[in-house]
Amino acid sequence: MRMNFIKQLRYGFLLAALFLCAGTASAQGPVNGATTTTSNLAVSATLQSALQLDITTATAGSNVGGSLGVYTLGFGNVNGLGIGTPGSNITRTAVGTSGYMYTTPITLTPRFSGFAGATATVTVGQNAADDAASKSAAREGAAAASVAVLPAVASATLISAAVTNGTSFDRYIGVFAPNANGGVNIAGALSMNLVYTITVP
Repeated sequence: MRMNFIKQLRYGFLLAALFLCAGTASAQGPVNGATTTTSNLAVSATLQSALQLDITTATAGSNVGGSLGVYTLGFGNVNGLGIGTPGSNITRTAVGTSGYMYTTPITLTPRFSGFAGATATVTVGQNAADDAASKSAAREGAAAASVAVLPAVASATLISAAVTNGTSFDRYIGVFAPNANGGVNIAGALSMNLVYTITVP
């Protein structure tokens, strides 16, 4: 009986030693007397949603400058008689007997990631701080023939309720030059600030 107990005790010590050796062999960090060890690197990151709306030069359109939400587009010299030379790739069209419309296409490219929704909405409005002459002259639309006066940003016009990430589409920018005389700010520099807004639900 005593002999069996001693044998069991020896087996217990042997098993404990084996487990200890196995633990040493798979240890983490600096070890002695082993051929393998590991070092753990805990990596963390915060995945954020992101979105932007690029405005670029369209095919056969006037040059769009700028980047990252701040863009520029110059029409050059325009007038109510349709004479002279406006900027490059600017089309002029008589508007009855009231003046000339100058138009050019631009390209919008929505970009967004990390949202539950697969589509976004895009709206356009004009900065309410623009002067009266600039507000009266600015136009925007889906085609050159359908450009229209813009509302203020607070009441922006819906362009699309279902744009997708990376899918480009064209819009048209217009400047109307009346042939009237005698009014305030009939001639001179115009500064039109169009605001395109992308929203992802």
